[in-house]
Formats: sequence, structure tokens, C-alpha cells
Amino acid sequence: MKEDNDVRRIFLLNPDQRLVREAAHAGVQVRSVRVDATDEAALRAPLREAAEAGLCVNPARALRVLSDPAAVQRLVRDNRLSPGGTQVAPGDLRLTVETLSVHGMHQTAGITAVTPYGLLHPAPLTDDTAAEVRAVVTALLDLTGYQYGPAHTSVAVTPRGPVITGSRAGLGDDPVPELVKVAGGFDLAAAAIEVLAGRLVDAVRPNRFAAAALLSPPWRMKTTDVGGLPHVRHVTPPEALRPGHLVVHADSPEGAARRVASLKDLVVGDDR
Repeated sequence: MKEDNDVRRIFLLNPDQRLVREAAHAGVQVRSVRVDATDEAALRAPLREAAEAGLCVNPARALRVLSDPAAVQRLVRDNRLSPGGTQVAPGDLRLTVETLSVHGMHQTAGITAVTPYGLLHPAPLTDDTAAEVRAVVTALLDLTGYQYGPAHTSVAVTPRGPVITGSRAGLGDDPVPELVKVAGGFDLAAAAIEVLAGRLVDAVRPNRFAAAALLSPPWRMKTTDVGGLPHVRHVTPPEALRPGHLVVHADSPEGAARRVASLKDLVVGDDR
């Protein structure tokens, strides 16, 4: 792979429209292809052509494994990445981990906690637990051979240690990127474009907490009015069959939970 890869050109497999929009905004040309990522043989030809054009690409095996939840679990089990097995109890803390990979080096860009009300970023972990989570996710990506781009991994924190419950290539679903940006100003999509072009990025440490609540329709308030409420930093309105979400900032996890509860009462009512 060329180390002097043209930063104005990237390769996207089954492109995420968020990355397509970010590339257009940054003036980066996108070469993309749609193919069944579970078909390793079908992946080889477009990946070879992209590599020959000087673009940063992942090995076909890495993309195939990360597109197959069962293959990820086999890799976790066979390599004993989760001590004591892969069983997860209902009360175990659930996390999502966002990573950015370039030249096979994996950087953790954010760890988000799944809470009863929604999502909290950064996850309130001890330094030791956070280090264990980062280590197990990095080990998994190393085993897959993943080289370039964002990845989204699900982890449960159990008494035995962190247990990987899933992993895939690509950005985390909304509102994870918004949470990362509100908590520390780090733009995951923009950083993903950089690593896909072969450039290192420096993740920004969060300086506050950000929380998101998914709220099903109907909303009692207009989206513009919700966006004007105190502490709200991002709003995505609901669609007919899909919930919307709002993102708030706070100085503590407890403060974030209180703000989400208060805003939920205003937006959808206290009976939901």
C-alpha cells in the first residue's frame, strides 16, 4: 500500500451516506462499490482494483468477518478474548466502542454507555476498566486484519472482564457521532475520512458528558422548539416509524440523566 496515498481520494465499500456527505464537504473524491460483504470471493476483485489505484483498502477477510456476527463471535471464542466465556447477564453494563484504524493501528475514539434512558458518553468507567475494554477491542481488530476506517464494537462489562458481543466496520449508528462531538468536539465522520485516506488522527478527550434519548413519535413540540430548549445540542426529528433523538450536555452522569428525564417530559409527555 502506498504511504503517500492521495488524501483527496478514498475507497468506500457499501458506502455510508454520512461518510459520502463528509467527503463531499471536505472535497475528497470517493470511489465506492456495493457488494455482498459476506462473500469473500466477491470482495477480492473490487478491493484489488482499488489498491492498484493507490487507495487504502482492507483485506477481504477482514471485511467478511466484520460483516458476519457469527464469525465475530467465533473469533472471540476461539482466541479467548473474553475470559470465562461469552455469557452476559441482564445487569451487566453495555458499551459501544468507536475506533479509527489506519495502517493497521487502532485508536479508540470513544466509549459510550447504554443506559435505561438512552446513551451516555463518555461511559463512566474506571481507568483500569476502560483500558481493558480498549485492549480487547484492539485485539479483535488485529485478529480480523482490519487496516483502515471506523469500526463499531459492542462490549459488556462483566465480573470476569469485558465481553465482546458484536463488531462491524463503519461508524456507530446515530446518535453516537453526535454524542462524541458534543462531549469533546471530536468529529467522527471527518476523522473517518482522514484514516480512510491513510492519515493519522488525534482523538480528543471528552471534557464533559453528553447524553441522548430516543423518543418515539408523536412529539408534542416542533423540532425547532426542541432545539431551543436549555442544554439541547442536537435534535433529529422522528419519522413515521422511527424515533427521533435529542442530545444534551452535562457535567456529570447524574446531571445528564436528570436533564434527559426533564426534556422527555416536555417533548413527549411524562406518561411515556
